[in-house]
Amino acid sequence: MNTTNTITQTKTYKKELSFHSITKLNDWIATEEKNAMGISIILLILGTMIASISAALAVHKEIALFPLIFTCISAMGANAIVISQRSFKTIIWAFIINILGNILLIAYQLIELMA
Repeated sequence: MNTTNTITQTKTYKKELSFHSITKLNDWIATEEKNAMGISIILLILGTMIASISAALAVHKEIALFPLIFTCISAMGANAIVISQRSFKTIIWAFIINILGNILLIAYQLIELMA
């Protein structure tokens, strides 16, 4: 009796869920690691500037608590992340949340002032 052992290999392909813009941003962060200090300082200045505009609009006429609270927490949190010298990726993502959130709040508050 002749028995042959056959080895069957099955390959499992795992499709990764990826968002193209997030992947591109993470790749950019990896390439700009050597310029982390300069980019962090620029983001600190830019984020604080945008947050101060949002805070000024939040206390114009009547005090709007939600925009003011979000502005203060996001701006101070992002600044604290830079000062505590976290990883460059953490700094970038904190400032993306800070800047985009405050730009949306500025637009919202300007629409509210026009009404």
